[in-house]
Amino acid sequence: MYRHLLVTVDGAPGGIDAIGHALELARAVGARVTFVLPGAAPDSRLSGARLPEHGAKVEAAARAQGLSHAIAGAGHPAAGGTSPGALARELGCDLIGMAALPPDADPAECRQRQQLLAMCDVPVLVCTSPRPPAAARVIARCLDAHRDVAAMLHGLIAHGGEAAEPAATPEAIDIGGTLAALAALQRTRFGTAAEAQLFAALRTRTESVAAELDELDRQQRRDAQACDALARIASDGQPSPAFDTALARYARGAFEQMGRIEGVIFPAARRYLGDADWAELDRRLAGGAAATPPGANEIDDARRASD
Repeated sequence: MYRHLLVTVDGAPGGIDAIGHALELARAVGARVTFVLPGAAPDSRLSGARLPEHGAKVEAAARAQGLSHAIAGAGHPAAGGTSPGALARELGCDLIGMAALPPDADPAECRQRQQLLAMCDVPVLVCTSPRPPAAARVIARCLDAHRDVAAMLHGLIAHGGEAAEPAATPEAIDIGGTLAALAALQRTRFGTAAEAQLFAALRTRTESVAAELDELDRQQRRDAQACDALARIASDGQPSPAFDTALARYARGAFEQMGRIEGVIFPAARRYLGDADWAELDRRLAGGAAATPPGANEIDDARRASD
């Protein structure tokens, strides 16, 4: 039985699927997981906004699944310039998990993958994503919103607080305007957009992730308050150490929240939602509908009654 999984991580949709598959397998067999994050420090436990985005995500997803985990990045003695197979042997991993290559993958990348599969003495699990086109489109909408949030956060981290004087660089951004756009995007994500409707549909199909969805609701309210606090601090002027600290806290929370969604909620949705559910979600989102799926209001009423 597998005891230690090595999982390569990137920001592509296929890589996100691989994380979900690997975490579910690790939980099922009681294995621990080491994530490979290109460009991350080894065993990274950096705080705040300086924690690499993917590191914050996979750590949050692994914690939500109750898994023992570690991070090996480009700075790891065994990771620099070595193949996943060599790194797996060095770390004592007995299974490598990675995403299937997309149809338009670079030929050199395809040859490298074929060589790994042919010569690696550690078993390799290639995580494909066999899901209906409607499901792929719904999840893609969610991931588009995640990328938009990440882009705004990276811009704020690069130019806000003590990072630079806004007027000193031609790449300066409007801190206040960006924060307002970020707050609006977050409200839409959890109010009427793809994620909100996906969560509501999932609640009607299973109670197995109700606690996780409730925790995401709590985090969303916390993050909304943190974003409002950021806007108040920014209105006092830049640069500001207080803004840096508040931004680091908010960014980490936002990345962790997205990690829990990508590593826990998406796999659960693939498992519990049927083709008809995905088709209905896709239809609603394509038509710009904001209504929640049938049954969701009853569940919300029951939750409020129990609060």
